[in-house]
Amino acid sequence: MCPDREQRPYADAAPAGAADRFSSGGAGAAAGGGLGRPMAFAAAAAWLLLVAVYALLFALSGFPLPMAIRGAFANGIPDGLLALAVVAACRRLDALRAGGRGLLRAHLPRALGLVGLAFAAKTLLLWLDTILVRREESFRLLAGVVAWQVFISALTYAAIAATSHAWLIDRRLREEEARAARAETLRARAELSALRAQLNPHFVFNVLHSVLGMMRRDPALAEAALEGLGDLLRYALRVHRDGVDRTALRHEWEFMETYLQLERIRLGDRLQVTRHADEAALDRSVPTFCLQPLVENAVRHGIAPRAEGGRVSIDARVEGSLLRLEVSNEGEGGGAAAEGDDAGTGLRVLRERLDVLYQGRAELALGPTGDGGYRVVLRLPLEMDPPGHERGDE
Repeated sequence: MCPDREQRPYADAAPAGAADRFSSGGAGAAAGGGLGRPMAFAAAAAWLLLVAVYALLFALSGFPLPMAIRGAFANGIPDGLLALAVVAACRRLDALRAGGRGLLRAHLPRALGLVGLAFAAKTLLLWLDTILVRREESFRLLAGVVAWQVFISALTYAAIAATSHAWLIDRRLREEEARAARAETLRARAELSALRAQLNPHFVFNVLHSVLGMMRRDPALAEAALEGLGDLLRYALRVHRDGVDRTALRHEWEFMETYLQLERIRLGDRLQVTRHADEAALDRSVPTFCLQPLVENAVRHGIAPRAEGGRVSIDARVEGSLLRLEVSNEGEGGGAAAEGDDAGTGLRVLRERLDVLYQGRAELALGPTGDGGYRVVLRLPLEMDPPGHERGDE
């Protein structure tokens, strides 16, 4: 029976884009302002370390501890304000998207101005400490002290500018990656939606064509087939309405069984079916409408044209890290749609959906068998199962 007739829970179906919305939201959060607070803590810690180093150097040079601490803050506060100004300048320059040479030309006048201001602020604070706190009558600046203060401020400017640009570039790249991933997700969802829109009319047309043939020959059989047709259409419409791209294999297997019941009504004893599925395989996730088109091609091109009919074999099993689905039929090379035949739409659309869903990690191989039949093998990577949908009956 078809899943809809038994009113099975549909929790294992994976609506298109559900996981993508979660992943893209996380990427956006990481690429946004999430690093601002860690960077602020790191900057504060670096500034306190700079002040501590200043105090230690002054103390080791023979200055009393209070004077060493005041001197450390007199040198550290201007450099701290210098660092804040450099960060703000880097943000403005980053918005201009200038190249390496452009950044150097833009930073050079800013560096001269800000380093000069930092030196002036250090000199002012040291003068205030000398005149107001230490009560000395004169204040002198030695050439070595001037050179050291300018060097430290210039080094601070260069280090903060390099760090800021590296962080801003990294953040911008991650934002661009998040936007690109979101755009790819939207493109894939749109493509899958378009492919589903192609598949449903194709499938409905083929089934109606089969029922129409039975109505002309045997109205009683056609009436019995209509019930199965209703189950098929309900499943197909639910997949299309809910935008379901992957579901448990057991649902696709039941959908295929209902389709085979319909074909058996039409073909009678001419259609023989052998099927086997491991329980572990039935619990795996597969693309919707991945099995029925394979069986349909085998029946329509391998069995129906032969007066004596033939056998279709369907097998599903887990092989290592792959889910292997195989559909084969007896016949003289029959089982493949002719070039340009509308019956090949199911296989063509299935190939395109596999490319979108698995990005080249799924394989669809088909060709004649050694005994004159035809075989189609579909291999799907197990690790691509949607998280939380590994059991079909959940």
